Amino acid sequence: MKLFLTSNPFMPDGSINEENDFLWNIKFSLPYETNALFVASTYNDALPNDREATKIKDAFNSKGIFFRHMDVLDYRTASMTKEEIAAHNLIILSDGKVPLQNDFIRITGLKQKLEGYNGTVLSIGTGSMNVSEEAYIIPESESDILNGDLTRFRGGLGLTKTQIIPNYEETMAANLNGFAVRDRILSDSRGRKFLGLPDGSYLMSTDGVELIYGTHYKIEDRNITRIDASFMAKAFA
Repeated sequence: MKLFLTSNPFMPDGSINEENDFLWNIKFSLPYETNALFVASTYNDALPNDREATKIKDAFNSKGIFFRHMDVLDYRTASMTKEEIAAHNLIILSDGKVPLQNDFIRITGLKQKLEGYNGTVLSIGTGSMNVSEEAYIIPESESDILNGDLTRFRGGLGLTKTQIIPNYEETMAANLNGFAVRDRILSDSRGRKFLGLPDGSYLMSTDGVELIYGTHYKIEDRNITRIDASFMAKAFA
């Protein structure tokens, strides 16, 4: 399996961000014509899901990566079988809300259906958090920060052990009615290690061997270390 963990691989105009050899690496992982599956986050909203899937398809097509089919996995197709999912060379896990997408993963049994999958998985933001063995749920409200009993870790797809913080700069600067999200993340990093990914940086895993392309951050035991981009990809250590 080839796995791409991204924060956001697209530019503001919707085109693919080609920084750090992303376009080259994902092109190399796919056949000339691809059957793609878009796994929605807000799985009960068909129209926005179809629109987002079409935008992604168009972005790839414009760069010479052609999709023969672009199917959507949401409430309409939740009964899709393991064999039907495996027929897609590329699975795209969308951005959105971590708990909502995590619920949908459980509803569809997607973790079990991806066992033995041999294609390419591209995860975006929320999707990159849910592909982990344990998905970290970043606080989104003041009550999330104050509620010590809130479940901030859920079982994910188990495609990697790496836990990411997407949209790193914006996430770490977020303030919820006077409560800093950064402080909550640092507190939750005790005994853990998070990978902070700015937009344009990404992790590529090939059969379990993981390399990070672009500037990134290690958040571990309440400490933050910046790892600068260079001409070579780096392991997350």
